[in-house]
Amino acid sequence: MSEKIREVKNNYKDVIISWEQKAVEWDFKTKYEQLGLVGYTKEKMLPITFYGKEYWINRENGGIYKAGEERKAGFDTAMSIYSLFFHSVEHPRNAGIWVPFRDVKRAAPFTEAFKRTILQPFSAAFEGQLEKLLVAGEKLGFERITYSDAGFQAMAFSCMPIQFLFWDGDEEFPAQANILFDSEITDYIHEETVVLIAGEGTKRLMGTAGVL
Repeated sequence: MSEKIREVKNNYKDVIISWEQKAVEWDFKTKYEQLGLVGYTKEKMLPITFYGKEYWINRENGGIYKAGEERKAGFDTAMSIYSLFFHSVEHPRNAGIWVPFRDVKRAAPFTEAFKRTILQPFSAAFEGQLEKLLVAGEKLGFERITYSDAGFQAMAFSCMPIQFLFWDGDEEFPAQANILFDSEITDYIHEETVVLIAGEGTKRLMGTAGVL
C-alpha cells in the first residue's frame, strides 16, 4: 500500500472516530421525532435505513454498522448518517420543489466538482446500457418515474427523496445524467454531504448493474 493511500485511509479513520465521539452525546429520541424516522428504541442499537438497506447506530460507542453484522458501514454511508443527525434543523421540511445540485442552498461552489465526480461517471457508466440501469433501479426498489429515458425516485432516508435521471446517447449527443433534490434538503443535511449521498446512490445503481 502506498504512503498516500495509507494516509488517506488514516484520515478517514480519524474523521469517523471524531464523529463516533460526538454521536454518543446525541439525543437520538428527539432527533428521530424531529426527522420523522421510525424504529426508535431504548436498546443499544438504533435502526436507520439508507437507500433501502438497514444500518444500526450503536448509541454506546457511536459507531454505525451494517444491520446484523459487526462490520462498520463504509465512510460515505457513515458520514451521511452522522450528518443527518448532526446538521438537521429543529423542524426540517421538504418543499416538494425539485432542483439540480447547483440550486441547492450554499452548494453552488461545489457544482463543477459534482459534475466531474458524480454526474459524468454516472452517465458514462450507463451509456448504451439503458436496460441495465432500468433493471438495477428496479432491484434496488427505486420508484420508476417517466421523466428522462430512465428516471427513478429513491429515498436516501425515509425523509429525503432524490431523483436520478438518465438520457442515453445517440450518434449526435452523448449520454446525459442529472440528479434532483428537494429545494430544502439542507434542512436535513449539510450541503457538502449532499455530494456523498448522491454519489452513494449512483454507486449502488452502478454496482447493482455490474458497470461499476
